[in-house]
Amino acid sequence: MLSLDENKIRKGKPIGLPYQGSKKKISKKIVEIIKQNFGTDRPIYDIFGGGGAITAECILNGLEVHYNDLGKDITNAFERVISQDREWIKTLIISRTEFFEIKAKENKTTDDFLKLLLNSFGNSMKTFMYSKEISDLKYNLAKEIIGNYDVFSGYRQTETYKKVTSWSEWDWFNEKKSRSLEQLGQLQQIERLQQLEQLNEIKVTNKSYRDFSEVSGAILYLDPPYEGTTHDGYKGKKQKRIVKPEVYKEMRDKLLKLEKGTKIEHDSFIFSLGVDDNNKNRMYYKDVSYSFDSQDFYDWAFEMSKSNIVIISSYSISDERFEVVYSFDKARGTFQGGQSNKAKNEKLFMVKNS
Repeated sequence: MLSLDENKIRKGKPIGLPYQGSKKKISKKIVEIIKQNFGTDRPIYDIFGGGGAITAECILNGLEVHYNDLGKDITNAFERVISQDREWIKTLIISRTEFFEIKAKENKTTDDFLKLLLNSFGNSMKTFMYSKEISDLKYNLAKEIIGNYDVFSGYRQTETYKKVTSWSEWDWFNEKKSRSLEQLGQLQQIERLQQLEQLNEIKVTNKSYRDFSEVSGAILYLDPPYEGTTHDGYKGKKQKRIVKPEVYKEMRDKLLKLEKGTKIEHDSFIFSLGVDDNNKNRMYYKDVSYSFDSQDFYDWAFEMSKSNIVIISSYSISDERFEVVYSFDKARGTFQGGQSNKAKNEKLFMVKNS
């Protein structure tokens, strides 16, 4: 097992782009685990870099890091953020109408990508952050606070926030435990990421993990798609499968009885219902028989461990050549059945006896 002296973890909040699957919440611990157990002399390859949380933490710790992700949109977004100023950040907050106008564009810019990412529910880039009934209220208040006070944080202490949320049309809001303006929270995260601008020149690539097969003497931090999930970049040939009408009806009837946002897996299809006003209760399904080839990846990682330190982040690994070397008890996820499984914690894996 790997050890961690939490007293040595960098002070301050973790940074990185808001992104599905991000390890930002545990990024400070992951990088400190690497430092304490393997030193600081080897270069680190963040090969499935996503929103850049691990890369950012490495840079803040003075480590040499290579940031890679097969998706060019996310790495372009990362580089765009750290090259811009605070005034530009303010342009990223958009209304519900603007969100769907951008989503419908055939050719999107990096700024468009960021606007969809930051203003979407769960950073999905599919549905707007707020429902139709409240979207204008929360968006207009956030814009007014920025205009009056030029702040992304501490806004609850402003007179504008106190005054506007005291109106009767905000009664629903005041009944909530967390009375947050989530769009301003997203801008806070972007502002924190900008602190990387002066710290280091970031090495960025958009390659498949297999393109790093010649690397040796390094630390490979690998955060691949979870077993059984799809990844747009890692695809081979497949035949289109059709969902039978009776299965379609059965899955829809089940989902209508479950909590909003639940997903069901059946016969290697993932079924879900739309939750936004524009697609509420509309049935969606995805063929996941055509998923990321985890076994092929494990074979590659095993070979790479012969000349590198290989660390894989996941909930579980079916390949018995790997073992858990650290478990994050508070880092849990929601699974394809739609329910949070408290027995499933994010873990670090390495080849046995490596």
